[in-house]
Amino acid sequence: MTINLSRRTLAAGAASLLSAVSTVTWAGEGDLLGAGGSTIRPIMQSWVEEQKKTLNLNITYQAIGSPNGTSKILAGITDFAVLEIPLSDAQLAASDLYQFPLAFAAIVFVANVPGVATHQLRLSGQMLGGIYAGKIKKWNDPAIVAGNPGLTLPDLEIHPLFHAEPGGAMLGDTIGVTSYLLAANEDWRAKFPDGISKRWAVGSMVTTGETMTETLKVLSGAIGYLPLGAAVSSKLPIVAKLDQAGKAVQANAASLKAAVAAIDWVKTPNLVGKLVDLPGDGVWPVVIASYGIVPRNLKGKPAGQALRAFFKYTLSDGAEITVKRGGEPPPLEIRQKVMAQLDKFAT
Repeated sequence: MTINLSRRTLAAGAASLLSAVSTVTWAGEGDLLGAGGSTIRPIMQSWVEEQKKTLNLNITYQAIGSPNGTSKILAGITDFAVLEIPLSDAQLAASDLYQFPLAFAAIVFVANVPGVATHQLRLSGQMLGGIYAGKIKKWNDPAIVAGNPGLTLPDLEIHPLFHAEPGGAMLGDTIGVTSYLLAANEDWRAKFPDGISKRWAVGSMVTTGETMTETLKVLSGAIGYLPLGAAVSSKLPIVAKLDQAGKAVQANAASLKAAVAAIDWVKTPNLVGKLVDLPGDGVWPVVIASYGIVPRNLKGKPAGQALRAFFKYTLSDGAEITVKRGGEPPPLEIRQKVMAQLDKFAT
């Protein structure tokens, strides 16, 4: 007797063996399974729901973190991945995968300082590095006071918070923050050069975005970091950033859009460019990207046309959803370039 097992059947079996995160039961060959980072989750939820009006695809997305999403797409367990830590050119070539930016998010610092509201407190990269290196211990430290004329700051201990690493679902936020500190703080670069995984001299580790949010709400003196959308929806006091010229920049849709526009796309043929501490007026300095990952060869595959249709939707009609959910899509010319590639891979 001959038994024929489809890729979908093998993938479902492998998923149950390799991951205890969730069990996926496939309803049919037209379904899509994706996995990866959590920053994209609120946008992805809206994309999945809204595309049903026109595409009617059945899509499951597991927000299990970029490292786990990477393992699954490289093993062929999922149809696609969305990663905040992009794959290398060598990884993409070895697995015949295509990578492209889907959406950008601002990562913001949030501080629970009594009497201080959103954007009233201004911190530079030097100050933040001092806080997370343990050099600045109180909110009325002379360095912070000098950068905040007219703001009354209490004699209160600072409690830095950071996300678990290296494999947590919130790893993308940490990568954005540490990349910014490396770029904006000379002392941080000297203490934590590239390649050192542990970058926190002081502070307390939290395991999830929800834990970070709740701790920031109740712990007086705490400072941590979250995606802009999460901070706004939780009504947490966001810190304004002092840019390279010493000007205060507020975290909002305009400063995120300015950051994406400041990316040097000409020098990024693989669409993976520098995202932190970019020059320019009104540019938010801490940005991360969520990258879509799909197979290059989609021709004749049951999931191929569905993948092509879904990701073209996210980059066209779905771009408006990205903005509504607190993100920023790639510039129009980059989206058009990606959609042309998706057409090429599927026809």
